[in-house]
Amino acid sequence: MTAGVTSRLDALRATLRTPGHWAVVVWCGVPLVIATLLATPSVTTPGDDLGLRRFQTPQLEAGMLLGQTFSMPGDGLYAIEVFPVAVGERVSGSVAFVLYDVTESRFVPVRGAVVTSDSLMQSPSYRFAFPPIGDSADHSYLLNIAPRQTEGVAFWATKGERYEGGSLRINNQDRWADLAFQTYAPAPSIGALFTTIRETHPARGHIVIGAFTAIWLLLGLLIRELAAMNNTPGADVTSA
Repeated sequence: MTAGVTSRLDALRATLRTPGHWAVVVWCGVPLVIATLLATPSVTTPGDDLGLRRFQTPQLEAGMLLGQTFSMPGDGLYAIEVFPVAVGERVSGSVAFVLYDVTESRFVPVRGAVVTSDSLMQSPSYRFAFPPIGDSADHSYLLNIAPRQTEGVAFWATKGERYEGGSLRINNQDRWADLAFQTYAPAPSIGALFTTIRETHPARGHIVIGAFTAIWLLLGLLIRELAAMNNTPGADVTSA
């Protein structure tokens, strides 16, 4: 390594050690953090993927009923994905999916479908899709899965209380487990919600923008003062 390259590296290291340099980096990084937050979905839809304590539910047969309860944080619920598994030598019959609204102990069927067992097994998961439920926010639901002359069909689940908003049900009894499932609903980003606020309540939008700008500027002044204090002669007591 030549002396010129070495001197440049030393100069770069010295620059990176200065508080003023890092102050600028931090201040410029704040907008990036805010942009990341604005792109974050405003809600997380309920679900539970397969865990280490996974197991196959009993296979569907006459008189058997599987279910999963969950609570929705947002509107527009339009699909529920489950993970069927073939058991035995033969898969036949059909499977009925019925979604109930069980908010406040109600038991109202809101969506349903019947699917052939062969269709369920075409991929590792099956998405029970339906017309969106516009007012699904803050509602509790029960997805029931019932056999229709079904043979050789079970579903993946996981033992334990991994999902706190509901549980697996077998023959209308809660179990210490959760069906492997995932719900789907529009989850606009925080930025999209802010855009909606600006369109519907312009004054509130301007207040939020002004607040973020003021905080950013104040943060810049604070970082600048801290950097100036660190650059003050005698501030580094370890260099003596």
